[in-house]
Amino acid sequence: MSTTDLLDKITQASAETIKAIESEASATVTTITDSTQAGVAKIATEAKAAAEKAATAVERATLAKARQAGKLAVQTAKRAVFDDIMTAVEKAVVGDDNAKAQQFADSKATLELHLSKQLG
Repeated sequence: MSTTDLLDKITQASAETIKAIESEASATVTTITDSTQAGVAKIATEAKAAAEKAATAVERATLAKARQAGKLAVQTAKRAVFDDIMTAVEKAVVGDDNAKAQQFADSKATLELHLSKQLG
């Protein structure tokens, strides 16, 4: 066998080995790329779910605070109206009489106690 034939065989064998290595590397790259893309998609899905869960929790908390504020506003308004009515009634009933003032104060305290039990 001549040197040229040997060189041709070596070159051909090297080319085949290179093609095999390139094929294997390409397959490995494809596998890594697919795996990475799947991981990124999973992370994105989990992040979206976590964000939605957090938004729902914030929404619930905000609604609860708004409901509580509304209840407090209603109670405050009821109390203000009651106080205004009682002040007007006291002026009309008591006037300057101290005995009537004491009797009215006792009746008012009893009424307030009764109402506070009803309002809970």
